[in-house]
Amino acid sequence: MDQLFKLFNEFRNNFVMEKVYSGRYVNLASLAQEINSIFVAEGWESMVQPMMPAMQAGQYADYMIRATKKGHMHHVEEAIVRVAGTPNDFRLVIEEEHMGALGRELLDRKLLKTVDKEINDGLFDMPMMPQQTQPMMPQPQTQAKCPQCGAPLPPGSRFCSSCGAKLM
Repeated sequence: MDQLFKLFNEFRNNFVMEKVYSGRYVNLASLAQEINSIFVAEGWESMVQPMMPAMQAGQYADYMIRATKKGHMHHVEEAIVRVAGTPNDFRLVIEEEHMGALGRELLDRKLLKTVDKEINDGLFDMPMMPQQTQPMMPQPQTQAKCPQCGAPLPPGSRFCSSCGAKLM
């Protein structure tokens, strides 16, 4: 019975929420900073960590925001928010550990609703990446030829420089 109570307590204290966003081109670094600032404004200790240290062209970093709040009698609430994906298709994963009613209220009311509204209002939108276009290959110029003798003609000629024929 004691084992069952312990498992129930762990399940109750550890909770994961996930929300997927697509269709907008969002600056993920700014979004992660905004989530961090929401935690800090509510009195939590919080920090942002990029999860991909060496970015190459065309790659995007995932971010992890780790927030903790110490309560009475050494009770510590912890939330980990991951921002993962690409600017036009990403997800927020929120893991909470030992979270009380006030902490859950912060995550639900303040964090999720505020971030959702700011994303939908375009607060973190970036201009779309310009697509690489192939440079136009110049059309090979066909050089005009004299109708009389077939000699090549310079552009804009009115007479053939070879045979003297009048050109139209």
